[in-house]
Amino acid sequence: MKIEPITLAEEIKGEIRYAVPMSDCTSFRVGGTVDYLTFPEGLEDLQRILEWCGERGIPTFILGKGTNLLVRDGGIRGMAISLSRGFLRVEEVERGPEETLVFAEAGQSLGELVEFSWKRGLAGLEFAAGIPGTVGGALFMNAGAFRREIKDALDSVRLLEASGFVLERRREEWNFSYRSMGLQKGQVIIGGKFRLKAENGQAVKNQIDEIIRQRMAKQPYDLPSAGSVFKNPAQGPAGRLIEEAGLKGYRIGDAQISEKHANFIVNRGKARAQDILALVELVRQKVHQAKGIWLEMEIQVVGED
Repeated sequence: MKIEPITLAEEIKGEIRYAVPMSDCTSFRVGGTVDYLTFPEGLEDLQRILEWCGERGIPTFILGKGTNLLVRDGGIRGMAISLSRGFLRVEEVERGPEETLVFAEAGQSLGELVEFSWKRGLAGLEFAAGIPGTVGGALFMNAGAFRREIKDALDSVRLLEASGFVLERRREEWNFSYRSMGLQKGQVIIGGKFRLKAENGQAVKNQIDEIIRQRMAKQPYDLPSAGSVFKNPAQGPAGRLIEEAGLKGYRIGDAQISEKHANFIVNRGKARAQDILALVELVRQKVHQAKGIWLEMEIQVVGED
């Protein structure tokens, strides 16, 4: 893609990188290069980057921490935009005797938001302990665990519209569903406001510690992965269905269905995106043959073959 990014670099405060391997930017540690990766330092930078790309017909992609993402081996054409430097603010915006509103910008890690909350004696986000990724990513996919979802603690979402205007929309205005908030093309999440309840901070911390202990016991953290690969269907946990289909530990190249949790695919060192996608398709076929269920992917797949 022939563009002139040097002119954009002169107009923004943030950094632009060129031909960045997405294997460096995703928890799977696979994927080809993205043409350009930018780090806006704030809202004005982000607006200018999107405007600049729009004027030139350059595709844009908002990149979180890459923890729920698989980039194909051909990489991404266009501009990836990371909010991990200029959108990190977390603060109390309204404190009451029983409830407090906490605002967190999209580039901040979900773990930092959880820690910020319990240290101030605020409960409501314990379920999110140990979920990797950013606040924006958690909102985008309506992240959840232990029968709770991010929408359950949400008050509103701050949004940059395709028009360039910033607005705030209440939770009720979004079409939340399992692992989706219904974000429209061109919209960018820049933050979220959460309604949390006052509680003893140590009690909240104890719940968080127990949740993390359970995660560590059940999920593979010793090898690169992107978390749960498939959504849980109505018939039961996807991991159990995959295990019952006899696929636990199955490998294609260096991509392997985890021996610890069958809904995780791990990279044993040199896996390629095509290996992971081949394993995904094998799982879908085998589970359908065994159970009559077509599993739906939870992780986001982008890029070119």
